[in-house]
Amino acid sequence: MDSNSTTETCLVFGENSMVATMIMLNSVPVYKVSTSKHGGTTDVRSSDTDALVARIERREILPDTVKFPDMKGTKSLRVSKWLKRTTLADGTTAFALQCADGPCFLRNHHIHRLALYGTDQTSIVAHWKPQTVSSPLTLIISPGVERSHAQIIAAFLYAEQKMRSMEQTGRLGVQTLTAVQIAQSSTVVTGPPI
Repeated sequence: MDSNSTTETCLVFGENSMVATMIMLNSVPVYKVSTSKHGGTTDVRSSDTDALVARIERREILPDTVKFPDMKGTKSLRVSKWLKRTTLADGTTAFALQCADGPCFLRNHHIHRLALYGTDQTSIVAHWKPQTVSSPLTLIISPGVERSHAQIIAAFLYAEQKMRSMEQTGRLGVQTLTAVQIAQSSTVVTGPPI
């Protein structure tokens, strides 16, 4: 992806899935998302080289982690340290994400479902274009944050999967939570308390 781009990047998901899909740019596969059989580890890999771009590990007892091999060091980070809960100037809760291109804030959006805001907390840097009958799910990323694509993709995959999991649980009779509450939890409780 060109670091001098002046147009937004539209990453089209082949399937409406956060665990198994091809992500395309201009109809060309650029990333593949796959998840282990047990469902705990999701990898985002380059379609060209099969190089690991990001790894999300969802755990039941230990904290969830994320790993970006291209960032300094290859250690996994706790999701709670990578997506840090914060209160914005308008009083809403968001999750601060320190990207290569500067701080960003992930939060719910009434039209886009999830949106990533820039440092000014008002301009949208990335957002979903939800799937419709005529168009697939698309992650739209503004120009100027090309160095942060791996983190942005991983943040949207992680938060969206948590939201979907909690919504599914909600359909089964458990309270549905907001994206903020979902992102705070590192585990999903699916049954009654013991």
